[in-house]
Amino acid sequence: MDVLFFVYILSASFIAGSIGSLLGLGGGIILVPALTILFGIPIHEAIGLSFIGVLVNSSSSSLVYIKNRMVDMKLSSILELGAVTGSIIGAYTALLIDNNTLSTIFGIVLGYISIDMYRKLKKNLENNNTESNSNYERKYFDENTNETIRYSVTREKEGTILSIIGGIFSGLLGMGGGAIFVPIMNRIMNVPIKVAIATSSFMIGITSLVGALIFFNNGFIDITIVPPIILGIFFGAQIGSRVNKVIDKQILTNIFCLVLICIALRMILNGLEIEVLNL
Repeated sequence: MDVLFFVYILSASFIAGSIGSLLGLGGGIILVPALTILFGIPIHEAIGLSFIGVLVNSSSSSLVYIKNRMVDMKLSSILELGAVTGSIIGAYTALLIDNNTLSTIFGIVLGYISIDMYRKLKKNLENNNTESNSNYERKYFDENTNETIRYSVTREKEGTILSIIGGIFSGLLGMGGGAIFVPIMNRIMNVPIKVAIATSSFMIGITSLVGALIFFNNGFIDITIVPPIILGIFFGAQIGSRVNKVIDKQILTNIFCLVLICIALRMILNGLEIEVLNL
């Protein structure tokens, strides 16, 4: 592999790992567009490589999140079964879809998620617990406010069913499923955004492992590109997970929305084969 190409992949992976860990996305939504748009790698191969990156991101960032007791292990165990089932379905479906259609689907999904999260932020729903009569079951310490935040998980059945959808998009698009899991936990299940991100980061390791095995078995993972992706993602995830502890929740959610909507637009344009300023 050319040294310059190695450095470029390493840099892109580092950025993907940092943002992915910071937002609980796993980095796949950054890495897949980077590999396809910047390096011209076919989207199926990019998704296969993304599974590897997301797996590393999950492992790296989860070490920090678990150490700081931000991962809701009980909730993760509930959602993981549906997520893995969906991941298997999604991965095999992705193998049957052409590049442009897959790119367009990728963009539409991310666009919807970004708009939904932004609307939720404006309404300040996160701090308005509609299930206020429920006893607080869980807590975490927010280093940004120096407060212990208590919360209760609601709608576990709905969350479990929706986690299957998150798993499907994880397998279909190689993005780990974090872009689906975070809103499910935050919006539907009343989980604080930081806990949702930490728990999502832990969960996506399993869904990505499933996807990686399926894509590798079908010859869509170029092992020569794997080393710089692993290195970049690992160290990037260490940075992102540490920043998450101290960053303001509103800023965090704003970053989440901005990143998603920019990538969504680019992927839709690519899928439709529309060139804008040759970007």
